[in-house]
Amino acid sequence: MATRKNIAGTECELVLDGRIDGPAAHELELEVLALAKTGIQSVYVNLSPANFLCSAAIRVLLQHHRQWKAKGKKFVVSRTSPEVDEILDLTGMRDLIVEKP
Repeated sequence: MATRKNIAGTECELVLDGRIDGPAAHELELEVLALAKTGIQSVYVNLSPANFLCSAAIRVLLQHHRQWKAKGKKFVVSRTSPEVDEILDLTGMRDLIVEKP
């Protein structure tokens, strides 16, 4: 998994590319925990270049979505690839963590 981080003010876009498997989910977790220690108020996770999302990655996304929301902050999936969208749909997570247009 390759990660790019685009920060503008208090917003951050994380662009995740490739397979987001167990080790990549751990990397994502560390990245989000580091962002939580900054002044970032909104995180948008762009999964449009990703082609796989494992259950551990879904857990990371859901967990941080809930934690950031509880603090009055925003943590959402902003875009998905067709493959990732299908995975999120099958698991029932799409409506919970994907930003509504």
